[in-house]
Amino acid sequence: MKITILNSARKFIGEAAHCLALAEQLSLRGHTVTLAVRRGCELEQRASGRAIPLLPLTFNGGFHPIKDGQDLLTLRRHITTWQPDLLHCHRGKDHWLAAIAAGNRLPIARTRHVVVPMASHLPNRWLMTNRTDGAIAVSEAAACSLGPLRSLLGQRLSVILSAVDTERFSPAKRSEPVRAQLGAAPETLLVGLVGRLQRIKGQDIFLQAAALVARTAGDKVRFLIAGRGTEEKFARLRRRAEELGIADRVEFRGWLEDVEATIASLDVGVVASLGSEGSSRITYECMASGVPVAATTVGGIPEILTDGETGLLVSPGDVEALAGAIGRLIETPDIRAQLTTAALARIHEHHTFDRWIADTVRVYDGAIRNSKSR
Repeated sequence: MKITILNSARKFIGEAAHCLALAEQLSLRGHTVTLAVRRGCELEQRASGRAIPLLPLTFNGGFHPIKDGQDLLTLRRHITTWQPDLLHCHRGKDHWLAAIAAGNRLPIARTRHVVVPMASHLPNRWLMTNRTDGAIAVSEAAACSLGPLRSLLGQRLSVILSAVDTERFSPAKRSEPVRAQLGAAPETLLVGLVGRLQRIKGQDIFLQAAALVARTAGDKVRFLIAGRGTEEKFARLRRRAEELGIADRVEFRGWLEDVEATIASLDVGVVASLGSEGSSRITYECMASGVPVAATTVGGIPEILTDGETGLLVSPGDVEALAGAIGRLIETPDIRAQLTTAALARIHEHHTFDRWIADTVRVYDGAIRNSKSR
């Protein structure tokens, strides 16, 4: 099958990583893929480094007649010359450009990544009814965000939970040298939150919970905050750690080149998000790495983690509950081991690339059938 995947994300966020993995894994299974991306973005750079064919577009935010017109012409030329079997869109901008450029000539699939409610105004109703031959939601929470549009899609919508690269992320990547670089001795328990520095990711909540844990855990625990962010954001978090009296217990790191080893070297992974998380990539990565997770009940996280079985769940913003979950994990090795074993089993049974791609291709096949009956 020849597939054009479109993603207009500016930054290399979860859905951009999703599209990169999708393009790679489809290609490995014999499909031919072109990835349409925002010109100059990190997704373009990463895809070009992996020899994935690219279609750079402007993907201007909002409506811009000239730039959108140029993108339409480029996409139409691509459709005419390359003749894909299907267009797979991941954002509203992508979807509208694809719908106009393709007309009735090609089937279109759409993936819904976010849990922010989608407007159910007339244009979106038309788009979902007439120019969406197959649809995927990355979680039930993301599917619910469609609101009334979900009923318009009917059987064309499938919920397909995401997958994780179990070769990249595995318990075998645990590294004592990496732990030492993070200030963790072999006997130290390392508790970490990995994710971009934004309020919605809950770093401040994590620091407050860490301060409570540190009161009783003594020197046996150390904390890590890692992720992309401006120096101003790091400075604010460092000041907050000082105010809480744990500055000497917290390691701050920016973008991680050795993210796999860093995650696997944690003893407890924390996802303190206050919202969003249509699909929590870091939750999957911790589970695959053999790291027990304490996470909040936002977005699709409760669909990945079962409280007390494959992880511990707390309400978003509840500092004491998060501290309690972290404390329970660091104080009880047996619970850590039980959660890790169950989480690894769930990953290898339900969240492998093989299963994810097979489910996605089934949606593609259905979209092609549906387009013929339009």
